Amino acid sequence: MTFPVFVLVLTAALLHALWNFAARKASGNFAVMWLGLSVASILCLPFAVAMRPSMESIRSALPFMLATGMIHALYFAALSKSYEKGEISLVYPIARGTGVAGTSLAAYLLLNENISWAGALGISAISCGIVAVGLGRANSQEQFKSAMLALLIGCTIVGYSLVDKVAVGRIHPVSYIFSMFFLAALFLSPYVVLNHRAGCVDALRSMKGYILLIGPGSMGTYLIILFAFQFGNVSYIVAAREFSVVIGSALGILVLGESLTWKKVLGISVITLGLILVKVTG
Repeated sequence: MTFPVFVLVLTAALLHALWNFAARKASGNFAVMWLGLSVASILCLPFAVAMRPSMESIRSALPFMLATGMIHALYFAALSKSYEKGEISLVYPIARGTGVAGTSLAAYLLLNENISWAGALGISAISCGIVAVGLGRANSQEQFKSAMLALLIGCTIVGYSLVDKVAVGRIHPVSYIFSMFFLAALFLSPYVVLNHRAGCVDALRSMKGYILLIGPGSMGTYLIILFAFQFGNVSYIVAAREFSVVIGSALGILVLGESLTWKKVLGISVITLGLILVKVTG
């Protein structure tokens, strides 16, 4: 992984941790999530049109657009539900750790990506460190449910990472990410209309900041990753991005008053070691 790509990925990690922190602060408000997706789509539309994608590229990428739209709809729905009661120091590490390990294995099996022994060790260290940060937090029925949802989120991360890695070779990332967020919002719209109309009105009145941070923030974060996918190994990029877990854990401890345990310290240290290995070998 080149230094510019590494910097891009760490920038994305910071932004990702910030918008997830906002989602947790909003208690996973589904209306806020959906409005965020919608606002991000509207803001991105002029830039997507300016890219002037050809009909050939659109036809080539269309199956991937539909797939990532559905996967991201499930991702945001599960994320919203998990943050209703789940702590960020539980949900975030489990979800991202599952995503790292699963994406690395799937990329090796399906995309024929080569992973060096040192790179595999780094990815393993990051995965183990992330899980260690979340260990011991599922100490109630509500937290257990949140942990199971986090595993589902991790599975969606594997799915969209592989789909998107292939797709950005067929269409410009800006056009692609517009379709991703627009379709995710569209697929979730029937549920919002039936169950969250009043919530949307309340969110527009009192939670505009959360909407802007979660929607455009998540889009900007992933747009950086899509560009990085064009120049680097998906396994290493997804792994290095998980430095966001360290940032998210720090926010949980410093701002939300969550406890600093030896497991968290160990996990953060192992994640840092894994990042060094990924940077050196990627």
